[in-house]
Amino acid sequence: MQRHRLNKSNKQRSATLVVIALIAICLILAVRPVVHGRTPALLRPAKQKAKLLARPDDSQLARERAMQLGLVPTGKYPITKYDLVSAMPSDQTHLPVVKGSRSWRKGIRTVIATNSQPTAAIQAEAAQNNETWVYYPDDVPARSFYKGDSRAALAPFLAHKELGDTYKWMLYGDDDTQFFLDGALRLAKDFDPDLPWFITDNVWWSTGEHTPHSWRHHPHPDAPRCIPCHYDDSAFVASAKATIPSYKAIKGCPCTPELLCAHNNHSLHMSEDWFNKYCDMPRLPHHMYSMHGGAGALMSIGLMRKVGWDVAEPCVLKTFSTGGDTFLQICLWEAGHAITSPGAGFYDWQMRSFDAGSEDRMGLVDFVMRAIEGTCHDRGLCNVKLQHLVTIHVRSSAFGSKSDAGMFMKALAVQYDVWAENFYQRMISVGI
Repeated sequence: MQRHRLNKSNKQRSATLVVIALIAICLILAVRPVVHGRTPALLRPAKQKAKLLARPDDSQLARERAMQLGLVPTGKYPITKYDLVSAMPSDQTHLPVVKGSRSWRKGIRTVIATNSQPTAAIQAEAAQNNETWVYYPDDVPARSFYKGDSRAALAPFLAHKELGDTYKWMLYGDDDTQFFLDGALRLAKDFDPDLPWFITDNVWWSTGEHTPHSWRHHPHPDAPRCIPCHYDDSAFVASAKATIPSYKAIKGCPCTPELLCAHNNHSLHMSEDWFNKYCDMPRLPHHMYSMHGGAGALMSIGLMRKVGWDVAEPCVLKTFSTGGDTFLQICLWEAGHAITSPGAGFYDWQMRSFDAGSEDRMGLVDFVMRAIEGTCHDRGLCNVKLQHLVTIHVRSSAFGSKSDAGMFMKALAVQYDVWAENFYQRMISVGI
């Protein structure tokens, strides 16, 4: 009986989340004609909507116009959404979530690794959405908590096999990881894609010590990682207001295990060093260290060239650990590649880019809505934080059904795009 009540409560809560998000869309669409003087995209005739699929959406057009006017920095390595691809693991039960993710992918090339051979119907639908579905079996027996973890770890390498050397950046995460392309483009523009980068600021970390600072969680401010060489952190270091992690920033171009091990400057909260004399990656049972798959990461074409399928698959299949994200991290470490944090989030916890609210779906919905309305306590800070945002983990398991989770992703994508369009249109009108 207790279990039945809990299941009913969870379903009611997830249904409430979806309803609130859909109400937010309705409110946004009602405002758009007034703000921008034109009919919202979702209310245009069907024939006109079909034409829109072949061109960038309104938020992207506004961003590109702001860049042309010199209002948005193009960065040292300018990119567009057509330089991005996506890789995600999934299975047949998650099909509604994959469909929901199309709302944020906006037609970028995507490879979906699943546990069954895609049917002709799925392949036909995939072709219309610039997707390639590939088969990779479940683990039998499992070597982690979930039987699909090898597929999760190998998804980016399966994607690279399909796509070849035709992109600059791969967006990698779970199928319920929602990326924001505007934030991804903003982040990647200052990184050389030909170097082997693995970028995230949401990292699992713990040590064997039993203290609040050592206990396993993510994102962990003490997790070993580098910041990029091009990132100017002098203002943060000098500022007394900055929340300086106990792990001091190491600059890497890019980050390597050897670089982290050479410093080995353990946390002020912990007595032990993080790395042994062999520079092995910290692993269970004494440590927990990995990117968080739900928060996602950016992987450069330079990294994918360095770590090929013939290296990745044998490594993953010999590994025992907690999950696919840890499988991937272990194999990248063994291949000589470590985690790079974007920079700002290392010092200022408000500026994290990858799942910044730590799965706070409704918190983000409310935050974006206030940014659109102009009711943030500090509107400038609201906009800066949203510009830094690259992902949120929607966590489909928290919803009553996978269809509910997919609908929520659609709602959030529309809401974010309205903010982005409004932000850039205002920037163009003001000229700053």
